[in-house]
Amino acid sequence: MPKKPPHTTSLRQTAQSVPATGILHMPGGFPILGHAGQLRTHPLEFVRSLREYGDIVAFRLGPRTAYAVNHPDLIRQMLVTDAKSFTKGRMFDKGRLVARNGLFTSEGDFHLHQRRTIQPLLGRAHIRQYTATMCQITQAHVGTWRDGHEIRMDRELFDLALATATRVLFSTQLGKGRSETVRRCLPILLEGLGKRAVAPIDFLDKLPTVMNYRFSKALSLMHSVIEEIIAEYRVRDTGTADLLAALLAARDEDTGEGMSDEQVYDEVITMLIAGTETTAGALSWACNLLSRHPHIQARLQDELDECLGDRDVAFEDLGKLHFLQQVIAETLRLHPSTWMLTRSPVTDIELGGHVLPAGSTILFSIYALQRDPSLFPDPDSFDPDRWAPDRAEQLNRDAYIPFGAGVRGCAGEQFARTEMGVILSVMLRQYTLSPASGPPARPIVRLIAMPSAMPLIVHRRPHGRGVREVW
Repeated sequence: MPKKPPHTTSLRQTAQSVPATGILHMPGGFPILGHAGQLRTHPLEFVRSLREYGDIVAFRLGPRTAYAVNHPDLIRQMLVTDAKSFTKGRMFDKGRLVARNGLFTSEGDFHLHQRRTIQPLLGRAHIRQYTATMCQITQAHVGTWRDGHEIRMDRELFDLALATATRVLFSTQLGKGRSETVRRCLPILLEGLGKRAVAPIDFLDKLPTVMNYRFSKALSLMHSVIEEIIAEYRVRDTGTADLLAALLAARDEDTGEGMSDEQVYDEVITMLIAGTETTAGALSWACNLLSRHPHIQARLQDELDECLGDRDVAFEDLGKLHFLQQVIAETLRLHPSTWMLTRSPVTDIELGGHVLPAGSTILFSIYALQRDPSLFPDPDSFDPDRWAPDRAEQLNRDAYIPFGAGVRGCAGEQFARTEMGVILSVMLRQYTLSPASGPPARPIVRLIAMPSAMPLIVHRRPHGRGVREVW
């Protein structure tokens, strides 16, 4: 059996009561459904409640027993130390309905091969080239805003993220019709995947329900959009320096073979989803938090003014904008791009003194982990200074995994952080954000926990980029 990870001493008194030979079962649940109803209707509250029952707790998803892992050391064991002993599990099995065999869902040697091919395309050298494009697109987008007007920031940032992703992927814009198709279809697909991942019975996916019909229709439309783009790209001048060109040009180091058309499609749709919905969600939460904490927003604007003056932000600037990086880190702690992930052991495996059976469903929640009060004091507060060097060194860094960890961690993490940094820099040098009237945004949980409608008011800063407006 794999060795136990170091320092697996429980962080919670409740977990110490769990005997080494057994795992506590979460009480409650309903006949047939088990706890699937709670996970589906109140998912964030449910995953946070699991920590009360120990480092590993059993619960029921319909007729199946599932296990939730709540301790950072045990999560690290699954993601890093013993990663080869686990498959990605139920959530990713369902994800293949959309991403097929792309980097997000693929397994084993094939996944490692694809990651080695794609990772360099998302490395520093390429991202440095993309930064100017990100900046230009953002400047053009926020330049249409009007001083004092209320805007739907969630929609604005989705459009901005989509424009950036398509320019980097395809060196072009999608056009109004295709952009609207992606805007309409992505939320439906992610909602459908999220509900399928926690469905108590797989047969529910096949019932002739309105949701299943909408999911199938959205999937068909997305397939058409991506296939049309790839087909058009092949008859265009291929001298463009974008990700699709790089994917088509990539060759296996051993065989010299390139990717099939089907595999290029799988990677493109994976990147399009990751580069739009997840980035737009994180940016929306950042804007919402800054609008409701004006002193933090003002401090960030002061840093931008002092560091950048009147010039555009460049890739090299992002590492010097320390408070900006703290704001991004804290936003991703409170609102990680993926709220829950799954794994399934290939064989019976020891985890935290318990043996979990092969093929079982294991769940762990990044959202709940990063809001655990025993790991992050005052966990629901927006406190970017917790990432200041003197405080950050006291945190358990294994408990902060907004992009996952190990070989299956998100290959686009640096791209996403760079895009967030560029967009926030351009936006906040020109505008100050304040909340509009009405209730605050709340998470809408699909495969990704996206914000509900987020109206904000944009105030143009006087004297251009360099002077902060006091409001």
